[in-house]
Amino acid sequence: MEQKTLNLVPVKMQEVDNISMGVLPNGETFLSLQGLAKFCGVAPSTIVQLAQDWEAGSAQGKIRGKQLEELIKEWTESEDTPDSLYVKIDSANSITGVIHAVPEQIVMAITDYYAHFSPATKPEAISNYRKAAKLGLRTYIYERLNYSQQNQLAQSWALFQERILNNQSPKGFFTMFDEATTIIASLIRHNIFVDDSIMPDGSLGIHWAKFWKINNLDSKYSSRIKIRHKFPESYRQIDPEIHAYPISAISEFRVWFEEIYLPEKYPEYIKKKIKDGKITIEAVPLLLSAVLPPTLGERIIQ
Repeated sequence: MEQKTLNLVPVKMQEVDNISMGVLPNGETFLSLQGLAKFCGVAPSTIVQLAQDWEAGSAQGKIRGKQLEELIKEWTESEDTPDSLYVKIDSANSITGVIHAVPEQIVMAITDYYAHFSPATKPEAISNYRKAAKLGLRTYIYERLNYSQQNQLAQSWALFQERILNNQSPKGFFTMFDEATTIIASLIRHNIFVDDSIMPDGSLGIHWAKFWKINNLDSKYSSRIKIRHKFPESYRQIDPEIHAYPISAISEFRVWFEEIYLPEKYPEYIKKKIKDGKITIEAVPLLLSAVLPPTLGERIIQ
C-alpha cells in the first residue's frame, strides 16, 4: 500500500545525539525511522525492514510482530493497529525531501519491545525507555529540542493580532475573517498552533459563498465586493482577494453560521485538520463545544 505524504511542516525538527526528532503543529512529537533505530540501539536496516514488512502485512504474523501489535494497542489505547508504523511528511530538512515520521505512541511501543521483550534486549532502548517513560516522550522530546509550546502559542496570538490590525473591513461591509475570529481564538486557547496552515476563515468563506450564490443574495442585499486581505510576513501565501459582504446581510449570515456552518461544516473542517496532523483527535470535543453559542438561559441575567 502506498503511504500517503502529508503536506505538513514540523514546527521544529533537528538531530539531538544523532537522533532525528521533531514536533508537529498539533504538538505531537515524532522520531524519524533512522532516529528510532538509534533510540532503540538497533541497526537502521532493522527498523526500515520492520516498517516495510509491517506495511506489507508480513510482520504481524511473526513472534515480534504479534508482540508489537499488543504493545501498540496498549500505547495507543486502541483495539486496532495502524497499517503503517510511520507517516511521510514533506520536509526541506531531509535530503530526499521526505521525513518518515514515527508517531510518539509507536515510538514508545517499539522502544518498549526492544527494552523488555526482544530476545536480545538493547541497553540503549532500556535507557531511553526509562528517560521517556519518566517524563513522557512528548515532554522528553520538547526538552531535548528546547521547544516551548507556550512560545508557539504566543506566536499564534501575535499572528492573529497582526491579521486583525492589518485588515479593517470597509464601512458597510463584513468579511469572513471578521466572523471567524471566535473560531481562531478558540483554536489557540485549546493549544492549537495557528499559522498559515490553519485558516478557518477560508473554510467559512467557501461555504458562505456557495450559500450566497445558491440563494441569489445579491438581489436581496446588494452585491458583495472584492478587497485585498493582508497576511503576516511569515505566511507563505500571497495576499488574496476576498469577498466583503453588505452589512445588511449580517443577521442572515449569523443564523446560517449557527444553524448550518457550526453543526455541519465546522466538524468537517476539524476532521480534515486531524487528517493533516494539525489537530489531535482528543481536542475535538473541546474545539466543537467551545464555539457553539451559549443558550439564552445560560447567558441571561437572572
